[in-house]
Amino acid sequence: MKPSTYPMQSVYCGAKTRNCDKCRNYFMMNGRCRMHGGKAKSGMDHGRYTEGNFTKESIASRRKFSELMRQSRELLKGMHSK
Repeated sequence: MKPSTYPMQSVYCGAKTRNCDKCRNYFMMNGRCRMHGGKAKSGMDHGRYTEGNFTKESIASRRKFSELMRQSRELLKGMHSK
C-alpha cells in the first residue's frame, strides 16, 4: 500500500479502492463518499422505482383486500347453503 500524500486526511472518504489506495472523493456526513456507502436512494428517488407494487403500503392493501374477498366468499357460501 502506498503512503498517502494528501495533506488533509479527514476530508477524504478513505475507503480502500481497487488499486489499494485510499479513495480521493470528499466524504459526506456518514464518513464515506457517495460511491462507498453514502447516499442511498429509496422510493420514487430510486432509479428502478417504476410502479410501487411492492411497497409496504401496497402489499398491506392487497392482503386486506384478499382477506375481505375471503370473508365475502364465506358469507355468500353460508347464504346459499341455508
